[in-house]
Amino acid sequence: MKSKARGSLAVWALTPGGMRVAERLAAEFPEAALFAGASLLERPPGTVPFDRLGAAVAREFSRHAAHVFIMASGIVVRAIAPLIKNKLADPAVVVVDSQGAFAISLLSGHVGGANALARKVAEILGGTAVVTTATDGAGVPAVDELARGLGLAMDNTRAIKAVSMAFLTGVPVWRYDPWGVLDVPLAEWTLGVEPPLPEEDPGIFVHHEDRGLSENVLAVRPCSLAVGVGCNSGTSEEELTSVVRAVFKEHRLALASIRLFGTHEDKIFEPGLLEMGAAFDRPVEGFAKELLASVKNVPNPSEVVEQHMGVKSVCEAAAMLGASGGELLVPKVKSGNVTVAVAAMPFTLPEQDPEHHHSSHHGH
Repeated sequence: MKSKARGSLAVWALTPGGMRVAERLAAEFPEAALFAGASLLERPPGTVPFDRLGAAVAREFSRHAAHVFIMASGIVVRAIAPLIKNKLADPAVVVVDSQGAFAISLLSGHVGGANALARKVAEILGGTAVVTTATDGAGVPAVDELARGLGLAMDNTRAIKAVSMAFLTGVPVWRYDPWGVLDVPLAEWTLGVEPPLPEEDPGIFVHHEDRGLSENVLAVRPCSLAVGVGCNSGTSEEELTSVVRAVFKEHRLALASIRLFGTHEDKIFEPGLLEMGAAFDRPVEGFAKELLASVKNVPNPSEVVEQHMGVKSVCEAAAMLGASGGELLVPKVKSGNVTVAVAAMPFTLPEQDPEHHHSSHHGH
């Protein structure tokens, strides 16, 4: 969701009482943008006035990751109703009364973080958080919130509903999770399985393989793939991106599992490469020639590459370095001006992530 300034918060007030609550929140969220009805004459410096709430909210809704409205919930519902898309795209919306007594999680409770924001706002104001999502009320895990909190992407998000309903009703949920990514939070709620996968659903599939899954099986994507890339000077972002997409489709790998793109350090400022990294929202890392040359077991060394770049392999060596010496899943694929290779690393969660950066290469 790169269109939003992630982490940005908008706070809206209509009345003098609401403005006082807004100021208390702004003291705790210094980055927050304050919006106030134009009729409120006493406004902190930097507050943006608005004449019509609906028009102002329409303009700002998708620009912020979260909104806190200090006003009646009916006013808020009418203002945001035309703007709501789906639970993955919508920002978090929390409604607070003008006394600060209740903070209601109204929209994007799990994925957007409104439940957590409502609790935080209630804590700041000394009020009560009102959270109505079913899994919270029943004390069962919210699998989408869990995955998001661990920095994991999700495919086939329609399955969230089936998995949550199974938790609520006691239906068994299988989980294929070879690295144990969700072992701790979901061990007592799911049944760990090994291939072949059960044909029954619901289930949770935690892997970078992009296989056909039932609509009731949630695919959780660990960032476990390093993509090594070589290219001629001036290669466009479109060509680079289309080759990466084609390779991932052919080898049934999930684009959401890309952790980084690796290349020769001399290529690190190649505009197409940097634009591709931005398009996928992943870093592009340049490896020093000596490091690339130190990778001995590349399957497809090239004399031509050595003449141009001073090493026998760029994409395969960079993929293996980016994956901390992990398994090469896709050996070099050459297409037009681009070469691509993909390597997988044993995935661990960020706080226990093995250090795979080297002082002699540069990340951008």
